[in-house]
Formats: sequence, C-alpha cells, structure tokens
Amino acid sequence: MHPNADNPIASRFDTVIYDLDGTLIDSAKDMQVAVSNVLADHGLPAVSEDDVRIFMGQGSKVTMGKAFAKYGKTLDEDALSAVTREFVRYYEADPISNTTAFPGVAEVVGRFGRLGLKQGVCTNKFERPSRMILEHLKLMPPISDLAGADTFPVRKPDPRHILMLVARMGSTAERAVMIGDSIHDVEAAHAAGLPAVLVSWGYTATPARELGAEAVIERFDALPRALEMLAAR
Repeated sequence: MHPNADNPIASRFDTVIYDLDGTLIDSAKDMQVAVSNVLADHGLPAVSEDDVRIFMGQGSKVTMGKAFAKYGKTLDEDALSAVTREFVRYYEADPISNTTAFPGVAEVVGRFGRLGLKQGVCTNKFERPSRMILEHLKLMPPISDLAGADTFPVRKPDPRHILMLVARMGSTAERAVMIGDSIHDVEAAHAAGLPAVLVSWGYTATPARELGAEAVIERFDALPRALEMLAAR
C-alpha cells in the first residue's frame, strides 16, 4: 500500500492526467502570435487572443483551419497541412515568452507530487513545445510524463490517447482522473472510463458546467477538494 493511501485522494486515485492549454497554462498569446504570423504571410489580418482560445483544443491543424475560415478561406487537405507546418515552425521557435501557468497550478501540482500521485499531461499540442513549456514553468517535474498530438497514433477525443499514457505511467483507468477544460476532455475521459473535472476558465465556447463533467472548479486550488469529493462517491 502506498504510504499516503490513507489520504482521501490517494485512496481512490494514483494518477492525475491534465489537459494543457486552458487547463494548466494560458498560452493564447503565444498561439495568437504564431497563427497571426502565418495569416500575415498569406495576406490576411491577425486574429485575436479570444479567437485563438475558441480555435484551440483539437490540435494545430484544426486551429489553422478555423483561423483561415474566419476570413472565408476554405483550405484543402494539402494546403491545410502546409499552413499547419508553417504555424508549427513559428510556434516552436518561441512557445514560452507570453505563456504562464494559471494561479494555483504550481502549488497544487507540487502538493499532489508530495502525496505520491503520478501526474501526466495529455494534450493535442505537439509534444516538443508542450515539454518546453512545462519545463520552463517548472511543472515538469513534478509532472512526469506527457502525451502530445504526435506521441501516439491517436489524439483526444480518442480515449486511447489517455489510456496509452496512463498505461505508460504504470496505472489503470480505474485509478486515474482527467482534468481538462473542454468537451474533448470529457468525451475522451468518459470513453476511457475516467471521471472528468473541468476548469471554468478554459478554452471552450460552451460553458464548462454544460459539458457533463463530474465536477467543475472555479479556482485551481479547489482541485484537491473536488478530487476528495469524487473519491468519497
């Protein structure tokens, strides 16, 4: 038995999986700069941070498709792949200058680490910039593993994105919980057999409380209490 198994959270969960953008970090400004650089290269106006918050969540290709669609441009698959590569080059050149962790994230991640909980990130952002950001913000460690859009052959909302990460971390769906901000996190978690907790401030057009999660938190430091309540069910 884990030495902290008498803790209400650790008695139910041994693994916490987080979404990244809109959940742990506010990356909208750096994303907005990279997206707008690509648009400028194609003679189009910049998008706003608010635009980007809505465009994000399903990976870079979807983000770029929505950005061009804002200006009435529908791209075929080859063109979409090309502008996505352009975006990745811009973004990976500097994914950290304007990106911050949301209030309370570092403290809660540290607390869970001291409890002995395994912590991983499952994101539709590519793995390299995701890892750069987590290390820059000193969240990795305590976060020990990461599955990006290019880590496995699948990505959220495919539940295997979560399940393959959980398995690699040495746990099971029965002992894991998903923390996210969007319907894709809820759908992937539930299909994988995990409960989902959503943050209220994330990158989603639909309010978090309407997305079917087991719990919604208004502040990140409310997460431990939310997990205690889930563990008590």
